[in-house]
Amino acid sequence: MPAALHQIVYLSRATAPLSDAAAAALCRAAAERNRAAGVTGLLLHDGARFIQAIEGDEPALRALMARITRDPRHHALAYVSDGAIAARQFGDWAMDYRRVDDVRAAADFLTAVKGALTGVEDPGLLAAFIGFAVIGRGERRRGTVPH
Repeated sequence: MPAALHQIVYLSRATAPLSDAAAAALCRAAAERNRAAGVTGLLLHDGARFIQAIEGDEPALRALMARITRDPRHHALAYVSDGAIAARQFGDWAMDYRRVDDVRAAADFLTAVKGALTGVEDPGLLAAFIGFAVIGRGERRRGTVPH
């Protein structure tokens, strides 16, 4: 009998700007660990905030969240959701990552987020990720993105 699937979605603030090179290294390492642990998901970063959905076996997710909680790149971590799911929403994505950090790219970011969510069926999950992209776009236009 296969293990029950679980999903955690969280938001956090970045403690410092994350360079493209650092983000790429983070994603490579995370994808490798996630693949080995059977974890799939999506990470968005807008220069100041992160939102991530992870899904898989609950013990693997708890171990991953313990690492994320200790990670000095995050602070003010808050759970959006944490519970059992019937099916994976992110297929075989060991780690899909999207980033935006300027006003011109914000509309493209929203379009990219919507594209990344094409296979996602959960309306709450869609709302969380699209809301993250829309709120970040508004903050960038006003120049009020907090760090």
